[in-house]
Amino acid sequence: MKKYIASCFTLLICLLSSNHSWAEEWPKERPIRIIVPQAAGGTNDIVTRLIALELSKALNQSIIVENRPGASGAIGMQAAATAAPDGYTFAIASDSIAIMSATKESLSWRLGRDLIGVSLLGEQPIGIAVSGQAPYQTLSDLINAAKSKSDTISYGTSGQGTNQHYIGEWLAKSGNFKWIHVPYKGGGQAIIDLTGGTTPAAVLGFAPLLSQQKKGGIRILAITSAQRNVSAPSVPTLSELGFKDMVINQWVGVVTPKNLNPIILNKMSKEIGAVLEKPEIKAKLLDAGLTARPMPASEFEVFLKASVQRWSELNKVLQIPID
Repeated sequence: MKKYIASCFTLLICLLSSNHSWAEEWPKERPIRIIVPQAAGGTNDIVTRLIALELSKALNQSIIVENRPGASGAIGMQAAATAAPDGYTFAIASDSIAIMSATKESLSWRLGRDLIGVSLLGEQPIGIAVSGQAPYQTLSDLINAAKSKSDTISYGTSGQGTNQHYIGEWLAKSGNFKWIHVPYKGGGQAIIDLTGGTTPAAVLGFAPLLSQQKKGGIRILAITSAQRNVSAPSVPTLSELGFKDMVINQWVGVVTPKNLNPIILNKMSKEIGAVLEKPEIKAKLLDAGLTARPMPASEFEVFLKASVQRWSELNKVLQIPID
């Protein structure tokens, strides 16, 4: 019996040693792929390709960016969740994916359960803006107009059930007013209609709004971050304006299938963090609308679960139908 136990113990040590050696040698077998659950050309795709190029240099390994759009991102995330946890498949998650994970019961995968955090990449606030042709100079002006002209003032977002839609309805509930949601298939057309005055207001990502404000086509009335943004220091936060709980950002991060070897997980997280610390990468991310925010895997995992939980709680209050 003692010999049997000893042999089992020896086998276990060998297996653990082999697993550790394999992880230390990663990546050597084949190219790494990063799944982007949106079409090519969008912000997430641009950011991913930027990071992938630098990671490829750091790891001395080919990295393929694979666009898997469809079903608001669910198809790409499903592909990532069912991939082998071998260090050769990663995916791009975002707050919109967190909303889906929190609200769609039909999904077979969940962030924080089937897909675990590797590193946060960056964040940007959401902005509440009005057309340059609209008479509203402050958020109070807009809210008072909505109260006096109930159900006549509309606001555009990049889609039904998006983070921007949630912010718009959350603001209306908190401010005790009503306005009409106009969902677009992406933020591009929403911006065009806002600058053209077709819709008097919009709730969209801060970066595209800032670009249009600099051209004089719109006015940003408030943003959702905890502090004012250095690129637009005159724009107040919602928290400053009395909406204390409305501190929330759009974010983008890297996830991977559960059960990935911790050595590989932490190595990938560390390499991403090193890329994000480069001044030229920070500058390029700012151009894409994101403030770089590297985060270790363990910390990002907590962040990921907290994001899903917060959207779940908001959904219970706002009851927004998801397409």
